Order: sequence, then C-alpha cells, then structure tokens
Amino acid sequence: MVRGCPCYKVFGDEKLCVNDDSVLEIEAIEIDPSIFGFHLDKESMKEEQATDGNICYASIFVNYPDNKVYCISQGWALRIHGKDVPGDDLEDALQFLSTKEATANAEICSECLYKFILTLGDTFADLMSKKEKTDEIKLYVDKFSLKIAVKHSQMDTMMQPIGTEEEIEAGVDYFGFLRSYLVQLLDQQHYWSELSKKYIEERAPKWIINLIGMRERLARLEFQFYSQTLQLRDINDFNLLIKMLQYILRTSDEILAINESIHKEIRSDRYIELAANDEKLSILSDYAEKSRTVEHNFGNILQILTKL
Repeated sequence: MVRGCPCYKVFGDEKLCVNDDSVLEIEAIEIDPSIFGFHLDKESMKEEQATDGNICYASIFVNYPDNKVYCISQGWALRIHGKDVPGDDLEDALQFLSTKEATANAEICSECLYKFILTLGDTFADLMSKKEKTDEIKLYVDKFSLKIAVKHSQMDTMMQPIGTEEEIEAGVDYFGFLRSYLVQLLDQQHYWSELSKKYIEERAPKWIINLIGMRERLARLEFQFYSQTLQLRDINDFNLLIKMLQYILRTSDEILAINESIHKEIRSDRYIELAANDEKLSILSDYAEKSRTVEHNFGNILQILTKL
C-alpha cells in the first residue's frame, strides 16, 4: 500500500483524478494506507472501496498476480496514456524516491510518482523527450542523494545530522545543504587514516589494519559519489548524462561491495573478541547499524539506474 497516486492531481483549489486520461473532480480524504494492510488480495481490498464515486483516499496498492496498480478507494486499475501502470514500475519508483525500507508504507509525492513512471518506466519510455528525461533524472538523483546523506548523518555516530527530509522536500540549496556532510566525510577519512597508522605502529594483525583501511576507503568512495552527483547537475545532454550515470553506478557498486566486507568482518568472532578489549574500535563497532542502511540505499540506486 502506498500513500500517493500518479493519477492524483491538484490544480489550484481543485483536486482531480486523471486515471485513464479522464478528468474527475474528487473529494480527497487523507487516510493512512497502513490501515488496509490486513487485506491479502485484490478481492479482499474491495471491502475498502468508497460508496461515493468521487471519494479519493490518494492511496494505491500493487496486485502482484496481474502486476497492476489499483486505486483503493474506487478499485480502478491505474492507466496513464492508455496503458496500465505496471506494479514493477511503481515499486521501482518507491525504491528510488524513498529512503525508507522497501517493505514500509511510503508517503510519496503523487507528482513525483507520475514523473518517475513516465521517465524511467519501460512502459512509457517513448512519452518523454530526452531533454525532459534528462531534467527529471537529474532531479531524482539530486533529491535521493540528499536524502541518503541526511539518513546517514543521522545514523553515523561520527557525524552531526545535517538536516531532515522535510527540509529537502521544502527545497534547499543542494551544495549548501551537502557541504557539512562532505566536510564530515573528509574528517572521517583523516580519522581512519590516522588510526591505521597507530595500528601499524603497534604491529596489529593485518586483518584489522585492512578493516580500518576499508572504512577509510568507504568514506572516500562516498565523497566521490557526491562529487559525481554534483557534476551531474551541469550536464544537459542526455547521452552524456547516461555516461556520467555509469560512473555513479560504478562508485555505488564499489560502496556496496566494501560495505558488505566491513559488515561481515565486524560481526566476526575475531573482531568481537578484539573490540571487547580495545576502546579505539568502539566507533567501528557502531557502524553495524549504518551498514544496513548503506546497503539498502545504494542497492536501490544500482537497481534503478541500471535500467537506463
């Protein structure tokens, strides 16, 4: 279940449903879609349909057996420009537009859902010009990368939070908002580099020195990722944009690989035994929680942008 609908439009004071290219004035009622979570299939969901034909909950759900998206309040299959909206495209949009876990009910901007499905969905690939796609992809990468930075700054014990997702939605200066995060990434690189030197001097086991080196490299790669997204903002050619996205994907792939290696090592018996008697490793131990979020967010980037 998803709060938000690509067919829900607001024009001034009017709220409209434009499903299947029709225009229906509606009365929107804010309902948390999680209350419908006990329904297991499309037939069961019919119990939630509104008795009035113009009532809209602005909430939708994916019916996996037919891979279609349905309106909860009216039971209609969602259609845009004469085509059914595939459930796969909607789930891709949710993954890319939200930093929440994929299993959580996401509160997604309806207009963002609409633009994403048209821009990156296979079904509607021919409905937007390359210029329109370029602008929308840049917008998505901007917003999603900022949300990742916010989420990571909130979870990393070595960082100060840089802001909130609400501030991003309200509109912020990209580089101004990100500057604090980039500075903290540089500080992390320095911290892990110095710690590595200490362990080398102490003749620590090679595996712990390698682990600290991976943590330094992770901070370096994340800094590289944001540097690449900053460059993306100045690209207006679609083909050049795709090439730049390939570099971003490569960086994201490296981040995922090294993050997995770090997570695996800090859960090993040898690390747990060493960390129990070494306070210098406490910060590294705290990374376990953040590593799961890193895997989720950068995994989403890989899954979505590889479709371009």
